[in-house]
Amino acid sequence: MGKIMNAPRPADRSGIGSSTWIPGEFALQDAWFPVAHSPDIGGRPCERLVHSQHYFLFRDDTGLRATDQFPGVRPMGDEGIFTKSGEYPVEERFGHIWVWYGAPDRADPNLIPDIPFLPVDRAQPGYARGVNYFHCTYELLVENILDLTHVDFVHGSFRGADGDSAHDEVTYTSTSETITMMRTTRGRPTSAYQRDVLGVTAKFQDQTLFSHVHIRSGMCFLHSRYSAAPSIPLMQSNTPESRSMSRANFAFGIEQTNDLGYRRVWPKTAWMIAEQDESMLMPQNPRYLDQPIRSDCSTRFDSAGLHYRKQYNELVARQKSRDFAYQSDYTEVDGEIAELFGVVRPT
Repeated sequence: MGKIMNAPRPADRSGIGSSTWIPGEFALQDAWFPVAHSPDIGGRPCERLVHSQHYFLFRDDTGLRATDQFPGVRPMGDEGIFTKSGEYPVEERFGHIWVWYGAPDRADPNLIPDIPFLPVDRAQPGYARGVNYFHCTYELLVENILDLTHVDFVHGSFRGADGDSAHDEVTYTSTSETITMMRTTRGRPTSAYQRDVLGVTAKFQDQTLFSHVHIRSGMCFLHSRYSAAPSIPLMQSNTPESRSMSRANFAFGIEQTNDLGYRRVWPKTAWMIAEQDESMLMPQNPRYLDQPIRSDCSTRFDSAGLHYRKQYNELVARQKSRDFAYQSDYTEVDGEIAELFGVVRPT
């Protein structure tokens, strides 16, 4: 097995203490990444990156393939990649193409995360899927997703932010590989987008927001349950292409509502919300990567993000000691997520 191939990284500062969190410093191995929507991969090779490692995806007479060189190009020797055969483990599930970043002999399809609100054997229609890019390392993107209070300030027009809620509580649960955050609010003003575009007439709503994150890959599920409007969960990949770019393929679980208008219109928020997040995240990236380490400020609402940093650092420490195994609690959470989100698996 070759060495891990990554973009240039800063000098190792891991000795400054286990509580320090430095995004973009380490590439966690042994994870499946959903790097492309299934309909996007055909006979013509399509290039994707994971931690600066190149994958060429295509279909031929033998089926779906992922190679380390463009087909027909003569290999140039050991480029420091994981595979010597030129082929990467690749799977197709939930309407996505999944590639393995790690040692090929450790690739286990059973480790592909279960997505309970997406069909297993087909992709979502074009209006319910897409891709966004964020100019930041994926750890910053994940931490932003786990901060469900930022929606008040950054995405208020979509989630509702005018006035205080009668009740506002943030909790989280975790495994060795995942973090799940829940924010419950009562009597929250209906957002301008729901009111003006989607026709929601209720002035106030109860809301429960969820974010469920897989630490190694950064892939996440996002869901908002509303008391007076339909709810459509979202899967977002957050694949780390490099230390300054993350690719976010996304797909909405439109089957979770019978409101055809909502199915069509709500997915359009993905690009608008991503633009708002990008405006906040892009300036943050160089502050973490290129400036001296300093203490971060936090509030009681940051508990999930702080726990994410702790779990992330523990995985880094394990992998530095050559321990890449998954613990038994990783798969135990699958059924719980479907129940927590209140979703029914599409047929």
